[in-house]
Amino acid sequence: MKKELSLQLECTMLFQTNPYMSETITGIGTRLGRKTEDLQSIVESLVQQGILQKSGDEASPLFRYKEPVVTTELDFTKELDRS
Repeated sequence: MKKELSLQLECTMLFQTNPYMSETITGIGTRLGRKTEDLQSIVESLVQQGILQKSGDEASPLFRYKEPVVTTELDFTKELDRS
């Protein structure tokens, strides 16, 4: 479990620091110095969590970082009450 969490963090950080990178499982393994078979379930989990996006064909899919949606809520009521 601890090994999987560490590998999941490594994958996430790789894509966060290279947000426009599209890579295959083999390419991710090469970049991280990890075995493809160790990465398969981790990368699929990141896709299910919405952290990575999967595209391309099933034989050799590409994975890329999916930028999280950030919403900011502004409260203008205090400013209106001062008027």
